[in-house]
Amino acid sequence: MATAMTSCPQLVYTSASRTLEGPGFGVFSLSRDWPRSLGTSRSSLGSLVGQPMDGDSLGLLHCPGGRLAYRKIPIAADDFGRAGNYVVQLLWHGGSRLVARDVLALHRRGGFLDALPSGAEPSREAPNVSVPPGRRIAQVLTADEIDALVPGLAAVLAAVEAGAGVVPIQEWMAAGRSAAEVVFDVLPRALASGVSVHVRTAETMGDAATVRVVVGSNLEPDDGAADDVNCARARALLEAAAKGDLCPDTVQRLGELDAWLFADAWRELDPASLTEPQVAAVLASSGAGQWLGSPRAASVATALAVRDAEVEKALRAAVAGDPAARNGVRTVELGAVLRAVFDGSRTKTTDFARLNQRDLCAGFVQELAHGRRLPRIGSETALLVEQSLVLGHDVALVGLSDDAAGLATLAARRPLVREALLREWSSAFASDRWTHAHDDLLAELLRYDADWFGSLCPITPELALTAGLRRAAQQMSARQVERLAVVVASSEVAGRGWALRCVLFPSGLPAEEVAGIVRAQFVLLARDDGWPRALARETSAQLRAGADGTDPPEGRPKRRRRR
Repeated sequence: MATAMTSCPQLVYTSASRTLEGPGFGVFSLSRDWPRSLGTSRSSLGSLVGQPMDGDSLGLLHCPGGRLAYRKIPIAADDFGRAGNYVVQLLWHGGSRLVARDVLALHRRGGFLDALPSGAEPSREAPNVSVPPGRRIAQVLTADEIDALVPGLAAVLAAVEAGAGVVPIQEWMAAGRSAAEVVFDVLPRALASGVSVHVRTAETMGDAATVRVVVGSNLEPDDGAADDVNCARARALLEAAAKGDLCPDTVQRLGELDAWLFADAWRELDPASLTEPQVAAVLASSGAGQWLGSPRAASVATALAVRDAEVEKALRAAVAGDPAARNGVRTVELGAVLRAVFDGSRTKTTDFARLNQRDLCAGFVQELAHGRRLPRIGSETALLVEQSLVLGHDVALVGLSDDAAGLATLAARRPLVREALLREWSSAFASDRWTHAHDDLLAELLRYDADWFGSLCPITPELALTAGLRRAAQQMSARQVERLAVVVASSEVAGRGWALRCVLFPSGLPAEEVAGIVRAQFVLLARDDGWPRALARETSAQLRAGADGTDPPEGRPKRRRRR
């Protein structure tokens, strides 16, 4: 596939030949679409068209609205014998596609003017110069060359990380190769897009780039710029390049660079020992899914993502783009949610894997199958139980929790849970799998709502039923006891005397409260205890009359005693 070229209008300024403005200094050649904002005179171009200070010089600087590449060459004398003359060639691109590597590569290939062509005439119709993207060259570097290049490359990386800086680097390597070409070949194109370069230039001529690399100048290198982290980055980049492995040009952030350089090594370390930038780098690497498959790694990553924006961004990208990463984070987050559920805590959990209700219910039911029990039934756990039933999961309700009262409340308030409980209850009764958990829950159900008696009576063993009535009555108020006694005495098992013997008398209520209930409900209670209907009504009237302080009613037949 053909490589896209960058078309650049040019301006050639010289003092070595006649110009469009007459003999002496001025424009020799100019492209038609040279931007008017830059101008063409020495007053507007300033030091861009000044004489080179130390042989030829070249570079790329950033201007408002685009990039400007330059090459300055000295010429000993012109046709008139004037010494100290020079030629300056300027190339303009109104965007950001032109980068330092392109300019250095263009110079290496001889794409800039080395002198005015013989017989060339001044022109305002100079063709644009097509600048190809700088082709990266595989570097063959010795250990000594790597050692020599590390400080300069590390200083460039440090300036990119800081977002500003002027970085002087050496011009030549021991073998006579350009150090700047090696540095910009090794650096990813996108990462170095905002970096300008100036080779053998005394000053940067109004360069607006935040990071400027000055090659072969008299500036002293800043030893503090090459910190340990960036020295490690620089050495790793150079060592990889020496093996023919160049970092992809699409890498545009240092975090991505770290991921490419060090992720494999960092993935082998204890996740808890990694810093936030290191974790972000690992998450940005191609092996993030495999790494997050470790519960320890996923736990560390999710914990750091809560407090570090870069880690959060990298984690979300990994989860969105890699199913293995999502599964690893999902497992850890689901485990944290379920721990909170079964511990009865309100621990705040993360949600990077976008857990849904189906995930939570499936995990919840699986934990129940492994023998986990809920410490209490709160609003959140109640919703989880109900939703699990809605999704078709089998939830063993009896024995689900030690919180029998909470379970009774849930079953009473949620029709779906009530139906599931009755099915489970009936199955336990039919298969003779009754447990103490049934006894505990029975008492709480009756205490919560006496109407449960009618539903549970046919599917509960008689001994468990009478014991449950006693336990429930002992925890009830007088009003509740009366209500339960009435329900029992009106049920399908009426006539066995359970209302009195299993509810009212064992309730432990004060005698006067028991007497009040007996007077109010005597006919029903007496019939449940086997009394004849007429005798029950007569005795009830006498009890009410006695309570009112009036005489018993007259004219009623007296009960004949049996002899």
